[in-house]
Amino acid sequence: MFIAALVLLGVAPSAQAQWPDRPVRIIVPFVPGGSSDILARLVGAGLQQRLGQPVIVDNRGGANGLLGMGAAAQAPADGYTLVIGHIGTHAISPLIVATPSFETVRDFTTVALLARASSVLVVPPSSAVTDVPSLVQRARTAPQRLSYGSPGVGSPSHVAVVLMGRLAGFEAEHVPYRGNGAALTDLMNGTLDFMFAGPAEVAEPVQAGRLRAIATSGAQRAATSPQLPTVGEAGVSGFEISVWHVLSARASTPAPIVARLRTETAAVLASDAIRERLQTLGLEPGGMDAAATDAFIAAEIAKWRRLVQEARIQAD
Repeated sequence: MFIAALVLLGVAPSAQAQWPDRPVRIIVPFVPGGSSDILARLVGAGLQQRLGQPVIVDNRGGANGLLGMGAAAQAPADGYTLVIGHIGTHAISPLIVATPSFETVRDFTTVALLARASSVLVVPPSSAVTDVPSLVQRARTAPQRLSYGSPGVGSPSHVAVVLMGRLAGFEAEHVPYRGNGAALTDLMNGTLDFMFAGPAEVAEPVQAGRLRAIATSGAQRAATSPQLPTVGEAGVSGFEISVWHVLSARASTPAPIVARLRTETAAVLASDAIRERLQTLGLEPGGMDAAATDAFIAAEIAKWRRLVQEARIQAD
């Protein structure tokens, strides 16, 4: 029966028994240097040791991650091509284009929820804004709209402000950049008024006094910055967005290969070295099994579809 099932799946039993017998590729739908790229290299190094084959990180940046995700969706469903993405690539970016080249739930299955993080709401140190209420008040009453940066339309940094503005009753001027690094530089220089960014991106400038952190974006206070209130706790009721990072395979990848990938990735994530490295990046371990993550991603897509439609967010 097992052999017959493998034949029906179009994969010979011997091929599965030998998997992997060549390098495995992890597509990162962004340029090098961001959290997804760092996670791919950390997890890839661990998988390389456990699988006994090279694991190659393939950066395919562009279109808010849609180019890399599209390439992963078109790859053979044989376990040799994986993709690491996040809330933007898997849940939001496909919703803001007219004809996406993939559907997350249809085309991908979860190998592992790698990590989650709350974004940090930051302002220039010279700003009169000291907390969320003063930011909301200023955004509502300033003669000109306050400005904020992000890596692009549909990015977590962008939709976080759209959601906050809708809940708190203000609009702000979005200034898209090629990456958060350039936006944060302008924020430190006072060109921008505020923005959301990843904890690893803002940790050093906040400690050095070049930025002021006033809140985090999750449902609970972040373990990496428990002194900061959440945006919801600070008065914007209903606000919550966490940036989750996920390793995915093609949905039609044979079950034994997916099971092996899940087992080996779980072992990599359980190592003390990986967990310590995640902590230094401001990331919390995923803490959810693959099946539950698939359901979670489907729920996230539905949640953000409502915001995209109501706010009429469209790709440039």
